[in-house]
This record gives sequence, structure tokens and C-alpha cells, in this order.
Amino acid sequence: MSDNSPMGCTWQHYLEHLTDAHGGWTALTHTLMRRAGPWVGLPVDPGTVERGLRRLKSRGNASGGQYGRWLLHYFGVPRPLEDTARWMGQYHGRFADLPLSLREAQLWLWDRPPIAESPAACWIHLGLASVALRRRDRQDARLRLAHAADTTRVALAAQVEFTLLEARLETDGGQAVHADEALARARAQIARLPPGGERDCYHARWADQRAYRLIHAGPQPRLLPAARLYRSINVQSPAAFALFRRDHGLAYCHWRLGDRDRAIHHARAAVEHAGDAGLLRFRVMALQLLAHVEPREARGLHSRADRIITELEHTDLIPGTRD
Repeated sequence: MSDNSPMGCTWQHYLEHLTDAHGGWTALTHTLMRRAGPWVGLPVDPGTVERGLRRLKSRGNASGGQYGRWLLHYFGVPRPLEDTARWMGQYHGRFADLPLSLREAQLWLWDRPPIAESPAACWIHLGLASVALRRRDRQDARLRLAHAADTTRVALAAQVEFTLLEARLETDGGQAVHADEALARARAQIARLPPGGERDCYHARWADQRAYRLIHAGPQPRLLPAARLYRSINVQSPAAFALFRRDHGLAYCHWRLGDRDRAIHHARAAVEHAGDAGLLRFRVMALQLLAHVEPREARGLHSRADRIITELEHTDLIPGTRD
């Protein structure tokens, strides 16, 4: 684990961010009293308020009580902590590349106050829903999505994350109509995101899910429309994840269409993009696909993939299964 690893968030950690941002305990106290006004029940004595805030610092991950509610209401979650929660909740980030047990343990550390009592909790619920989907535990995934439902309204990206996970859950459960409805909502939400790498990643995930539905919806896979979806991913994207999804999907479609040369080209590109993104789980997927497309190299490619799986303890990565 690096120095920037999550390792949980306590009230002390939360308050350190607030006091640093506002210039100390006294300044934080007066800012809280000014923002709250005289109508919410705060003590009128600044010294009493400051002592209440200092007591909150020692509460660890216990409920923050009234002072915790006041701080979260009038200050929210400091940007660095909110960004960390978001990073932990997004499927296409490097946090999702951690071994599943480690990822789950880290999310559980953040599934506590103060984060659990804030709108940022939606990202933790979404991360745990993604973990449950990887474990093929649809009941737990549905429960976590239900917990996230009320808080995803605060951020458009969280809405997109929620809807894509919902679509995946419905697809895995055989609910084709509901999956298509969710994907239609996700497409509209993605269109509202600002241009850039994040929107490219979400579009790539949407396109991949739509293509998966086309390829597996019936006895005759619809490979050409699926390939068009993968080509709709921005080939100039700054996000290596989006480029991986594009080339990995095109490699599969061309392989199934019998165009081996183009399949090999895209499969090799997918391996490189996954490596550029630092996403070794997806690099394993790309190596496994390339082994199918280029059987002359299959032994060496499978060996490389197996080494990555062993090193990262990705025991949930089974060749030939969907991630």
C-alpha cells in the first residue's frame, strides 16, 4: 500500500482537513456559528462550541451526534476525502484493480461515520455493490444499490455509476427489458457529463454493456452492431481505460467475425492500453483474449496472465468468464 492509500476515515481525519482549511479550531468554530446562525440550537458561547468540536475529534468512527451533523451539513465532506470516496467507488479506476478482498476491506473501513453519515457515502455503497457483482452476489449488490439510491442525486457521475451497475445487475439476472431501460437512462446521463476522460470511460462502459447485450441476446450474435458500438468510443481519448475497452471489444468482434489479423492488432493494443492504465486485471483479460486469437502464442500468453493473477491474488479472475 502506498502513502496515499485510503485506510479509513475517522472524525479526527475529517476535522484535521476542516481545521487546516479554515485556519484552526477557533476559526472553524466561528465559521460554523456564522453559517448555522442562531436558529439551529448551537450554544451561544464559542468556547462551548469549540470544546464540542474537539470532543468530536476523539470519536473515531462512532456516530458524530449533533456536532457531526452540524459539520456535515454546513461544511460537507472536504474535497480530498470526497475525491478518495469517489475513486474507491468507480469501477474503471485503479482502486477497482486491487485484489477483491483488499478492495472490500478498504471499502468497509469507509462504510462508517463520518463518511457513512454524509452524501459521499453513495460512492462507498457503489463500490461495495461492484464488489458484490464481482462475487456474483446479486442480493447484496441490490441491497447496496438501494442504500446508494437516495444519495446518488448529489453528483451526476454517481448517478451514471449507479445506473450502469443497475444495468449490469439486471443483465446478470436475466432481466433484459430492465437492463435496456437502465442503459437508456445511462446514455442520457453520460451525455450531460463534461467532455473528457471521465465521460469517455463511462461511455466505454455503456458501449461495452450494450455490445454484450447484442452479442449474447440470442442464438445469433449481432457482432457488426457490437463492433460499431466499440468504434463509437473516442479513439483519441486521454483515458487508457476507454482505449482498452475499445480495442478489447473490437478484438473480440473481429475474432468472432473471422478477421484474425484485425483481431490480433486490436488485442495487442488492448494489452498495451491496460498496462498504460496500470489496470492489471484488465491486462489479464486482454492477454487471455489474445491467447484465443493467436493460438501460436497461447502458452506464453496464458503463462503471463497466470503470473499476474498469482501476484495480485486475483483468484476471482477465471479465464473465459465475464468481468
